[in-house]
Amino acid sequence: MSNTIEKSVIGALLIEPDSISGIYEQIKPEMFGDLFCRSVYTEIVRAYDVGKSISLEELAQKLQSEGQTQEYIVQELRGIIPTVESYRIKSYADALESDYKTRRLNELLSHVVPVAGCIDEQINGLLQDLEALKESDTVKIHGLGEVVDTVSGNYFTDPEQSILYTGLPKLDDTLGGLEGGDVIVIGARPAVGKSAFATQIAMNLAKSKKQVALYNLEMSDKQVYERLLSRNSGIGLTRIRRARDFLGDEKARFERANESLRTIPLFIRSGSVSVSQIRNECRHLDLDCIVIDYIQLIRSDVIYQSRASEVGAISKAIKALAMELHIPIIALSQLNRVSEMRQNKEPTMGELREAGDIEQDASIILLMWNIVDDKKGLKVEKNRQGVLSSEVLRFNGDNMEFIETSETVAEASRGFRRAKEPTPFD
Repeated sequence: MSNTIEKSVIGALLIEPDSISGIYEQIKPEMFGDLFCRSVYTEIVRAYDVGKSISLEELAQKLQSEGQTQEYIVQELRGIIPTVESYRIKSYADALESDYKTRRLNELLSHVVPVAGCIDEQINGLLQDLEALKESDTVKIHGLGEVVDTVSGNYFTDPEQSILYTGLPKLDDTLGGLEGGDVIVIGARPAVGKSAFATQIAMNLAKSKKQVALYNLEMSDKQVYERLLSRNSGIGLTRIRRARDFLGDEKARFERANESLRTIPLFIRSGSVSVSQIRNECRHLDLDCIVIDYIQLIRSDVIYQSRASEVGAISKAIKALAMELHIPIIALSQLNRVSEMRQNKEPTMGELREAGDIEQDASIILLMWNIVDDKKGLKVEKNRQGVLSSEVLRFNGDNMEFIETSETVAEASRGFRRAKEPTPFD
């Protein structure tokens, strides 16, 4: 059947050369199993790419160099034309695509040979190939009128339908919310609280009935649960981990918090993971946001010459995933030690570890640092769609909760300098 269908596509194009425009995006040369038909279609596409049509004689002349005589080629092409109805080219193309997918599926499955120690990577590779096979190419360019019809309804209306908010009013006022396709990078040195900050945002989103996937690559599910339980119950994290009996109303708060957590649309995965695994999992969930803690712990499926190249590829894969799923992705990142050499500890965007591609791919970059005691600095270092800002947060470490303050970074930093000044007893 495949040879007949392929010849039908070629014959329809020979009768109506302009009909190539209707199947150009759908049918690729590699979809033809018959080498002769593939060569003919390739030449037709090449001519179309430069805005020309191609005659039987020109086709024969070009294909002759590939081992076929000109007389044979002309005879073959003329033999196809009488058996074809050119107006049916779309149905011919659909049948050819279906036949190609069948052949390709059989080929993919026949080449699967499990290799010990690489089975997860093989499964992920197969799933990606199958997803690529499932998706047909469609026209990516859109008329402005179509864009207007699609997105104009999102303005001057309730933004809750399309924009997500972190639950931190001052930050949300600066950012204007998080939109689909955004990559929001949160950078900080260890022990600043970036994981707790990202988890707080994830919980705020989930409590507003947004579906969120939280990938925590340095903690177990149990540790993530303990943090969420502490914040929702108001019971200190230390007591949750160490206490053997409830005090006062702790039992009621513990039970209420667990009932609340059961209903929150938050998905959790801990441990090592690659971007392809995240992609395969999240494509099957109707998610509103993904949180990844953190970029440098994501495992790569490919070996790179340098760590910077590896992190750069991971960063670009995260951006591509945000665009594909049309949801914001919050990705945490380590900072190098340069900021610790400054007196005020305030970091800059250039201190993102293996930073180049992360800086470029991020729509928003937030940086955090310790100021003094429980005060943390938070600044919007990059905001592709808006203004920059900085603020001071107070961190309740026992409940893993950040609270915005009215204090400026300059005011908090003066307290830092006073705390560092020597006393008469030093």
